[in-house]
Amino acid sequence: MMTRERPRNILFFLSPRFVDFDTYMPTAMELAKARPEWRVRFVIFHEHNYRAILANHTMMAALDHCGSIHYLGSGNSKGIVKLWRRLSVLAVIAGWILRHARPVLFSSRAFSRNPYTLFAALARLRGGNSYLLWKKRSANELHHIRWQVLEKPEKEPISLLARMMRRDQDAVIHYHDQQEENLDEASAFGRIHNVPWLRIGMPNYFQSWRCFIEEQAELERERLARQGIPQDTEIYTVFTSKPGSDDNVGQSGSVGPTFRTIITTLARLRPGAVIFVRAHPQAMEAPYIREGIEAAGRGRIRMSLTHPEVLLALSRRGITFSVSNMLFSSYSGHLIDCCQYPDFHFKEHGEVSLAHGYGPLYVNPLAEDFVSRFERVLADDSLFDAPELTEKVETLHHNNPPRFEVLLDLLEGASPLCEAAVTTQKI
Repeated sequence: MMTRERPRNILFFLSPRFVDFDTYMPTAMELAKARPEWRVRFVIFHEHNYRAILANHTMMAALDHCGSIHYLGSGNSKGIVKLWRRLSVLAVIAGWILRHARPVLFSSRAFSRNPYTLFAALARLRGGNSYLLWKKRSANELHHIRWQVLEKPEKEPISLLARMMRRDQDAVIHYHDQQEENLDEASAFGRIHNVPWLRIGMPNYFQSWRCFIEEQAELERERLARQGIPQDTEIYTVFTSKPGSDDNVGQSGSVGPTFRTIITTLARLRPGAVIFVRAHPQAMEAPYIREGIEAAGRGRIRMSLTHPEVLLALSRRGITFSVSNMLFSSYSGHLIDCCQYPDFHFKEHGEVSLAHGYGPLYVNPLAEDFVSRFERVLADDSLFDAPELTEKVETLHHNNPPRFEVLLDLLEGASPLCEAAVTTQKI
């Protein structure tokens, strides 16, 4: 006789950035499929990010498969109202944690300061665990260039309660073996080297997520057909960045001019195509996007909130002009990188994408022959078959296959120290 799995509460705490929700969703969907009795909740305290999530129809459809999202921020309240709101939120979260045995808490930062330390302590009282689930899927290359132009965050103080508990989480869960520099960013916010680490592979290759993306791509094709767009129409998508992103890993002030160059050139070279602009959640109202669309001809361009992986599945080409996780974690489709990199990047690597070897093909937007290069990359599929364009991503996938089962084993009580893929890091 099969025994019914007891209910458990799984809480994902989201930061102000959309990347947490995007990265966590495949894991949440796989958990819901494997253990439908478990209750999955996403907890968010930041209204702008919450609104961005609600507006994203793809991610809301994914949420319907696995759980619920709860905005628990204080909003614009002040004084006694704000204090009462915060106390109420603490009571709500404490109730979720204490209601069922063995709760699980996930956060992209260590549980080293209040109220997160308190939540971790309550989970431990109920026989549960708290885990740092890393939010970024990108490889070390992205962070190597970031820290050449940025200062690493200063270490934050650890709360007294966290010191009494002697650790800031029960394990660090990450995705692949090319994240050492990437994960070092998390060490500024708590102790991550005194607990086991568990590698689970790229979450966007979990089975539930791949089936969902295929389903959403088909639904998007049907929606476009209802709008009178034939199935054989060429689709191109330009993925925009938030203003100021070029200050970190590109040429300062390059975002607006580069977008304008790309969108106007694309509209001119492909007059019969459908062109989508997929705005970064923090760039929805960015003036440079509006100005670039007007320059290209407003009737030619369509704004979209569809998930990037769905758009890449539909598009003949995806084009990006900023360094982001997408360069390293969107492996379906043909992606063109048109970022204006700093001079030291070209001196060190040549005229290639920062993600060279992970799939993207680079076209320098400042090149005198940009238009002819861009046109050739739009037309010639064989350029994306060059072995050097995919050798790193193929190695990454070979060495880090999806391993959801080891995460499930951990949540069901297996000691992480017994897992072959876990290493205990030294301080």
